[in-house]
Amino acid sequence: MKTTAIVLYAGASTRFDAKKSKQVYLLKNKPVFAYSLIALAKSKHVDELVVVLNKEVEKQITDFIHKNRINAKVVLGGKTRQESVERGLRTISDTDIVLIHDGARPLIDDYIIERVIAGAISNGASTAYIPETDSVVQMNKSVVKEYLNRSQVAKIQTPQAFQFKVLTLAHKKAKKNSATDDCQLASSLGVRVKLVLGSEKYHKITTLEDIKFLEGYLK
Repeated sequence: MKTTAIVLYAGASTRFDAKKSKQVYLLKNKPVFAYSLIALAKSKHVDELVVVLNKEVEKQITDFIHKNRINAKVVLGGKTRQESVERGLRTISDTDIVLIHDGARPLIDDYIIERVIAGAISNGASTAYIPETDSVVQMNKSVVKEYLNRSQVAKIQTPQAFQFKVLTLAHKKAKKNSATDDCQLASSLGVRVKLVLGSEKYHKITTLEDIKFLEGYLK
């Protein structure tokens, strides 16, 4: 059973309140991108690695890959997340499972990698998630429209994993740039996505406050 991991560093970092991309921002004296890149390169569950990036971070990440002798295919991403994943998929021809991970979630580990892969093997698609603990509402023009049952909603994380044939078909049939993640595309095919309990540790970096939050896990 062969697994290929696609790690995404192609985001524009438009909400990151600093003068450089969040991917190259230092988290405990190491760039954000290095954490997930090293974890996936060393994972005993990953056989092939595809790195999708943008021009802004291309030199720093490719230099790091060469310096650390990481075996990875490198491809430039598109204008959207969906397009970037598609470009990564085009580099793959022979695999069983594809694992997708957002590079803005640096603290990935083998524990969650193994479990989402197992979920993809059994269900066709799988994703990390965490339960919602706050009250959740549907809103309309900045006012509450309806309270939702928080026991029936969850926060979706990455990594996500898919049977290769499921993911390629999902992208083939998808409307252009219609999804915020790949499990949404798989669900549109009728695939029952397996939910695998994640962790706050897999928190996504969006602002500088998220850097401070994750530093707490590294102490």
